[in-house]
Amino acid sequence: MKIESVRAFILKKPLDKPLVTSKAELKERATAIVQIITDDGIEGLGEGVGVPNVIKEIVERNFAPMLIGEDPFDVERLWRKMFQRLYWEPKGAWVCAISAVEMALWDIMGKAMDVPAYKLLGGLYRDKIEAYASDIFWDDVDEMVKKAASFVNQGFRYVKCHIGKGFGQDDVRVRAMRRAIGKDAELMVDINCGYDRPTAIKFAEIFEENEVFWYEEPLPPFDLEGYRLLKDYTDLPIATGENEFTKYGFRDMFLKGVVDYAMPDLGRVGGILEGKKVCALAEAFNVVCSPHVFSTGILLAATLHLMASTPGTELFELDTTGTGIIDELLAEPLEVRDGYVYVPRGPGLGVQLSEKAKKYLV
Repeated sequence: MKIESVRAFILKKPLDKPLVTSKAELKERATAIVQIITDDGIEGLGEGVGVPNVIKEIVERNFAPMLIGEDPFDVERLWRKMFQRLYWEPKGAWVCAISAVEMALWDIMGKAMDVPAYKLLGGLYRDKIEAYASDIFWDDVDEMVKKAASFVNQGFRYVKCHIGKGFGQDDVRVRAMRRAIGKDAELMVDINCGYDRPTAIKFAEIFEENEVFWYEEPLPPFDLEGYRLLKDYTDLPIATGENEFTKYGFRDMFLKGVVDYAMPDLGRVGGILEGKKVCALAEAFNVVCSPHVFSTGILLAATLHLMASTPGTELFELDTTGTGIIDELLAEPLEVRDGYVYVPRGPGLGVQLSEKAKKYLV
């Protein structure tokens, strides 16, 4: 079996209402999808999370020529072949592009062998994973409270909210949501790198008082010393890593002891196998891996296969906004029951480019 074609395309879905974080307003959901087809006619799909048109250009201009004619089962060799082209940019869009290609290779391998991808990643460690409702984006207090209570009523024990607007706003929302969901549910806060060091430390005390489960990305990803200072100050579990790349970036994070929940994003970290390596590295440092996933059904499926086959991972991030291109890319409907997501059993990643998904092509 040989790779016959490699192409990338962009899916884009405009939103009726922006998703607001501390740093930005998302007015559309857009992503880069990679499609690899073999000489046997098997299609593999992967996804890179970043600036879609940049990822598309990198894949088609730089990676496609070096992949044509190669064996899609040679994942490690092909990953290294692509990564060696990253002399000038060992982080960022190039790694996102590698992630998409690598993900598509696992989809091909599973389909070629007629087994789900988790069978090739170590086998089935568990068939269902507890999820957290992601996300309650920044909004009026009443609206955020209503959503938090709704997710708990749907059976989720964990809900996450986006804040990061400062004093008199974040604290008001956290207290209100805590009252609404009670003591039997867990509340996570995601700051999206919106605080400076003094603000992060001051809010840590407020979040401790309100029994926040984890404190996600309070600081920029490059401020590891700031995270170290924050860890020394608070007992709150720190979650971060969605903006980190490859095992090398996570190695530095673990060595500094700045994280309790590592959050590699398979569409950014370097793909499924690189994510698996990060999880193994985290286990050696007694750190839990809870992969970040907030994109389409392709990344969602890839993350499920990783977590299904990998001990030391917890809490699947389930997009509950209704804004993602998810069901349109899944070969079978996602099964969610009582706050748990069940692992798909179809071959490969269990994804397909359906006619419904094609309407988002740009």
